Order: sequence, then C-alpha cells, then structure tokens
Amino acid sequence: MSAGSTGDGDAGTGTGTSDGTDGTDGAPAAPTSGQPATQANGAAGGGAKTKKKPRARRTRGIIAWVLVVLASLLIPISVIAVWAIKTVTNTDQYVATMAPLARNPVIVDHLAQKATDELFSTHIVQNKVTSVLPKAAKPIVPPIMAQLKTYVNQVALKVFQSPKFGELWDTLNRHSHQAVIHTLTGKQTPFQQKVNKAGAVVVNVAPAVTNLIDQLDARGVTVFDPLKAIVAKSDNVAVTVVSKQQVQQYSGIFNLIVKLRWVIPIVSLVLALIGILIGVDHRKVVLRMAVGVSLMTVLLLAALSLGRNRFLNVAGVHNLNTQVAAAIWDTLLRFLKGDLRWTLFAAVLAAVIMWLIGPARYAVWVRVHCATAGRWVWGQAKGLSSGAGSAIAGSARVRGVASWIEEHIKGLRILGAVVAACFIVFGGNLTGWSLLVIVIVLAVYLGLLQLVAIWARRITEPAAVSPRGT
Repeated sequence: MSAGSTGDGDAGTGTGTSDGTDGTDGAPAAPTSGQPATQANGAAGGGAKTKKKPRARRTRGIIAWVLVVLASLLIPISVIAVWAIKTVTNTDQYVATMAPLARNPVIVDHLAQKATDELFSTHIVQNKVTSVLPKAAKPIVPPIMAQLKTYVNQVALKVFQSPKFGELWDTLNRHSHQAVIHTLTGKQTPFQQKVNKAGAVVVNVAPAVTNLIDQLDARGVTVFDPLKAIVAKSDNVAVTVVSKQQVQQYSGIFNLIVKLRWVIPIVSLVLALIGILIGVDHRKVVLRMAVGVSLMTVLLLAALSLGRNRFLNVAGVHNLNTQVAAAIWDTLLRFLKGDLRWTLFAAVLAAVIMWLIGPARYAVWVRVHCATAGRWVWGQAKGLSSGAGSAIAGSARVRGVASWIEEHIKGLRILGAVVAACFIVFGGNLTGWSLLVIVIVLAVYLGLLQLVAIWARRITEPAAVSPRGT
C-alpha cells in the first residue's frame, strides 16, 4: 500500500512543467511517443531564423543609411550641376542670364562713366578746344572741359540706356559664349583675346562708345571724331564679369562639372531610389533623406552668401567696382539660387508629409484635429447646401442654372486647367513663385467648383424625385 501511495503522489504532483521542461534541471522534455521528433527540430530551426532576420534588417538599415547620406549630399550638388550645364554651357540660356546686366542701373552708370573717362583720357579733346579759343580765353578752358564732360556723360547714359545697347550686349555675349566656356575650363584659344584679358571674362563694349561719338556728332559736338579709331581698338570700356583670380578659384570645379555633365544628377537619383527600396521602413528613409537634403541645401545657400562676400573682396583688391561685381554675382546666380530654394521647399514639404503620416504623437494629434475640422466643414457645407436647396428648389430658373452646371462640370474643370496652362505657356519668363501662385489659384478654383457642383446636384435632386412622390 505504501508503494502504491507513493506512485499516486508522483502522478498528482506531475513530472513535467507547463513550459515544456521535465521539472528537474530546466532541460527540454524529450518527445513522447505521440510527439514526433521533427517538432523539436522545427522549434530549433525557428530560433535560427529569428536570429537571421534581425541581422538582415540591421544590414539593410546600415546600407539604407549610407545611401541616404550620399543622396542627401549629391542631390543639392546635382542642382548646381544642372544649373551649370543648362545655364553656362547653353548659349541661349547664357545670353538670357546675362541680358539683365545691360539693363541694370549700376552697370549702365558704370559704363557711361567709363566711356566718358575714355573719351577724356587723352589731351586730344582739350587741345582741340584750346585751339579754337583765343589766347585770352585759356583760363576758361578747364570750366569748359568740366561742362563738356558732364554733357558727354549725360549723352552716354542715354546711349547705354537705349534698347540698341541691349541688343548689342546680347549679340556680344552670344558671339563670345564659347570663348567664355574655354576661359572657365582653362582652355586658351586666339578668339579669347577678344573677350578676356589675361584669363578674365570681359565683355568689351567699344562699339557702344563709337555709337556715343556718332550721337555727339549728330548734336554738333565733333571734337571726339579723332578718337574713333583709338576707341575701336581699345578694351578699356568693358565689363569684367569674372576676374583672373576668380576664374582660377572656380575653374577646377566648373571644369569637373562640365566633364561629368549628367552623371551627378543621375547617380544621386539612383542612390536615392535604391536607398528607399532597401530601407526597412520606406517612410523613415524618405523622411531622413528629405531632412538631409534640406540641411545640405541650406549649407549651399549659406556657402553662396559667403562666396558673394569673397567675390566682392577679390574685386575690391583688384580695383574693380564692388557694386558692379555685386550686380554681376546676383544676376548670374539668380537662377541657381531660385533652384536651390525650390529644392529646399520640396525637401521640407516631403519631410513634413512623411512626418504627418507617421506614428508620432503630435503627428497623430494633427491628423485627428484636421480630420475633425474637415468633417465639421463638410457638415456645415452640406447643411447649407441642403438648406439652400430646399429653400429655392421651387425656382425654375435656379433649377435650370443648377442643371446646366451639373451637365457642364467637366468642361468647367477643363476650362480652368486650360486657362492655367495658357498663363504658364504665354506668361513669359515666369519665376517659381509665379508658377506656385498659378497652381494655388487653380486648386482654389477647382475646390470652389466642386462645392458648386455639390450644390447643383442637391438642387436638381428634388426635381428629379418629385414625379415619383406623386
């Protein structure tokens, strides 16, 4: 009996535990006759797989981070590469970029003063004025020369402000564009002597000074006629776009961009795409990349600001007009700055969108409140439209207008898109902000049109269902 009671006690307390161990040393219980050995082997294999999965995810995460960093660096740089390729190496775009310089008041004043100084740089004019005056009138020669110089400067301003000078400026830039590229890339050709001095990019406007002498002749001032031949061969009346020292600083970078051409933009886009695809969480990858592009773009914009200061300092050291240098820098780089600002705007917008659709507490709060506000606005609009429909549904004229709107709603949408396209195509040189305004106005128009379409549908519904009620 005592032996039997011991056996029952062991059976009551049990020899195993609920976690599958034998209750003695925590080792896994051996499979019973009803439990195949393959199940135990499967459990061990599952553990090995769970170890491999975190390692694979970690490897993908590291690769994605590397690609995010590379893409964040290269995408803003590719904006500069595209600008250099499309603006500097393209003749039409280069002429369009340089064109505002001929209409800039600082440049016009500078050229008028240089032209005036060139005409009075020798004693030819003074000797001619002195020769036509009696000896007793020699003391008044300096005042006469001062008045003549003021008059010449006024005429020179009119010459350089005229549309003809703008056309001459565009022609000179078009003809000298290839030589400018050779200068920036470090090449030397005989034709470059016409547009640069000792490696500097210079636009010689001597033909405008010849035109100035003709204008003075037409006004009866012929004392400058002997200077025509001298001015035609002179290069003193010119605009120094980039000095030799400035060319030496930036020619290496420019030459590399010209050689690589579209390699940098293509590589940056490919790296960004691969990084997004490899990343474990695509949303986080896009968010990190957008933040990285934003930071790099801000750094480039800051570098351009510092580069402008350095550009002006170099101009001042070499006795160049700093105001003219500032006008040249701002004019030449205005498209690049605009492109970088749009890149920053797109990157920040992408980062905000990726953050809003994520699980962050404040992102969820924004989504919930925006959805609540949207439902409230929709409910108010629905109530107003239904109230208005029930109040004026009996008017045949209103029903006719509503019916026409409902029938032609697609055409009205197409009309809005066509009008926006016309503004874009025929609007001239639109800026990025102009395009943004056009897009916003079109979006507002389509939104209001949708509300009108809802109102028209509710107005026409009573007329459509009333025969059934009768």
